[in-house]
Amino acid sequence: MTELTGKRALVTGSKSGIGFAIAKRLVQAGAEIILHARNDSSEVEAAKIKLAKLANEDISTVFGDFSDPNSCSSLFEAIKKESKPIDILVNNAAIQPVCALADLGPSEISQMLETNLQVPIMMTRYFAEYSENGGSIVNICSIEGLTPAINHSHYAASKAGLINFTKASALELGSKNIRVNSISPGLTDRQNLDKDWPQGVQNWLENVPLKRLGTGEDIANATLFLVSDAASFITGTNLIVDGGMECVPSW
Repeated sequence: MTELTGKRALVTGSKSGIGFAIAKRLVQAGAEIILHARNDSSEVEAAKIKLAKLANEDISTVFGDFSDPNSCSSLFEAIKKESKPIDILVNNAAIQPVCALADLGPSEISQMLETNLQVPIMMTRYFAEYSENGGSIVNICSIEGLTPAINHSHYAASKAGLINFTKASALELGSKNIRVNSISPGLTDRQNLDKDWPQGVQNWLENVPLKRLGTGEDIANATLFLVSDAASFITGTNLIVDGGMECVPSW
């Protein structure tokens, strides 16, 4: 029931990290992938080569800098030229700068809300307009949308908004047979994370019930489930993928 042969999926921010892991997992399940990045680069070409080997076919790419307010509409205009429907949208692209509340200014807040909230909203709108036979949307959120961290107030606010938008859009788009769900990852491993934030990694490993960091593959597997027929009666939900950290008492 997680077979995606014949489905076409757009994953934003998919040249590396969680986005690439999701794209890879969907390709392995048989989906045709559209890889998105801000612009062309050697990293994008490397990602395309890796995915093409799994898919046994060329990988489509679209480029769009989400700091441009017209990027979402331009991106879908480019996709429409191929005259092929999209069945799956994964809103993964995001930013996560750290800033104390006392240092936040209008530009930092605007950039965060535009990238992490406005873009997924507009991508969802255009997906719904372009969709012919329904489909599935997954928004990659964060456990910080539920329990914020210090110096992440604007990030946490953007992800909390995206979780609620997931529910609101699921309510509105259900009549079009479009399911909308979100995933809230916990601390997910990446290159040099233990060097960049040793104390945070140590604290996580000391407290998380499953005693490890999350991986891109963990988020990718959850995404595959939500976009597949195995989740055909699930919409408007926020799936927490955090190794059980939400269960840990804070008192």
